[in-house]
Amino acid sequence: MRIEIDPGTANDPDSHRWLDRILHKIEDEWHVWDTNKLNTSEMCATTWINDAGRQGKRIRSMLVESIQRDAWNSAPHGRSVRVTTAPGAPDELAPEDACRLAETPLCILVENRYSDGAFVKRVVKELDESLQTVWDRPGEPIQIDSVGGKGQMAQEVERRAAENQYRPRLVAIIDSDRKGPDDPVSREAQQLSGTCANKNLACWILAKREAENYLPRVLLDSRPGARHKERVEAWDRLNDNQKNFFDMKQGFRRKSAEGQLLFDGLSEADREALFNGFGNDVHECWTYCEVSARQELKIRGQGDLERGLCLIRREV
Repeated sequence: MRIEIDPGTANDPDSHRWLDRILHKIEDEWHVWDTNKLNTSEMCATTWINDAGRQGKRIRSMLVESIQRDAWNSAPHGRSVRVTTAPGAPDELAPEDACRLAETPLCILVENRYSDGAFVKRVVKELDESLQTVWDRPGEPIQIDSVGGKGQMAQEVERRAAENQYRPRLVAIIDSDRKGPDDPVSREAQQLSGTCANKNLACWILAKREAENYLPRVLLDSRPGARHKERVEAWDRLNDNQKNFFDMKQGFRRKSAEGQLLFDGLSEADREALFNGFGNDVHECWTYCEVSARQELKIRGQGDLERGLCLIRREV
């Protein structure tokens, strides 16, 4: 987060211990000290910096570093919080609340922390270096979590939002479960989106059917096996819409009229090769790190991955 500290608060002795703890998280590079609107002389004259026995030199040094950083870059931090003893706006917090928020890791809430987590981690690794840098900091400043399935995600968002008066650090990501480009998103996705909107939280509903539909060929190719390679070749002959809404795990095994028109022109040979899909463990392809997938991932993402990364950065 971008944390602005009110000089008046830095003159309040009761606030000092909370500001010290916030400073520790800034030192850990979880957050940055927002100095864009700061009166530097006023801050340097505060008791927080000048009280006998306090670490004024350390704080002053960090202030100078923060001013220099603000002059050129604050990526990827998007959320702003102002620390003040008299909060009066949604982005203003009392010192203790600001400290509790600063010490809480950003939660990326997904349906399945293993399969969807592998997707999110690979997308960040390939497409957002500044976000990856924050993610790699000690203490897990960004954590992926899940509950008992997508049907419980909205309830979990409600629970976390009710824990404190301030907005939690949370981004929700959910599959659309659409069977075709003209289908609406699932009931669970609509419910989660509505709940997040009510709580002013970010919700990324994937534009494609599910996370595995973003897998590029370079990662699918990394899995061994002759039968698998036949499936990849058949998959590669699909058009973009077919790739976007093909059931990557189950293939055509599920008997459903939904979305079948999308695959009407498929050859019998390709339909047979893709009949069983790539299996429930296809998400493991996200973890094959010996190859770079950046370019193919950008193409496969069709802009939706960048949209999702923006939503995550909004809360970092």
